[in-house]
Amino acid sequence: MKELSTNQKNINKKTLKKQVNILELTPVQLLNYEYRQDGQIDVLVPRFKYAFFQKMIPKTRSPYIRANLDEIGTVTWELIDGKRKVYEIADILKERFQDKINPAYERLSLFIQKMNTNKFITFIEFMEK
Repeated sequence: MKELSTNQKNINKKTLKKQVNILELTPVQLLNYEYRQDGQIDVLVPRFKYAFFQKMIPKTRSPYIRANLDEIGTVTWELIDGKRKVYEIADILKERFQDKINPAYERLSLFIQKMNTNKFITFIEFMEK
């Protein structure tokens, strides 16, 4: 699993709305993922944050909760590479999905905010060096 440094800040919706344009941010993934048989992605969310509690999970249960992404979510997750800005991802999605994703910027902004709130992603601009 990718390690979330204590130096990485998760920003809330109010901060996003007041201080920055989310389309200008560069998202980076914080969690691992797996492909399902249908080609879509499951993001692997740890059941517990602390190792102590993870050890208490029975061996027969997965230590992860699977967050299932649909087709658009899968492509979005694949495009979150720490290099592309949100507006670049939106442009690629608009080109690929056309009318299926309109209005692209608004939909992607909400999706990115939700993933940030749930700590699936963070933004390079808010990571302390």
